[in-house]
Amino acid sequence: MAWPSPAKINLFLHITGRRDDGYHEIQTAFQFLDYSDSLEFQVQKSITIDLLTPLEGVKNDSNLIIRAAKCLQTAD
Repeated sequence: MAWPSPAKINLFLHITGRRDDGYHEIQTAFQFLDYSDSLEFQVQKSITIDLLTPLEGVKNDSNLIIRAAKCLQTAD
């Protein structure tokens, strides 16, 4: 299955605080663009999560794609 990941431009971004879960509270305005990436997923029986295009310098524990996939694994 494939899903679009539309591009956007932040017109401004202000960090207004930090939540208890470590994420930031933000105030922002953005504009979607006519460009997008495509995210492709394959359901596997394996519990291993493989990222085919890892980001240099970003550990899997910090990678939001890996973190989201782990959340999906535990979802009912």
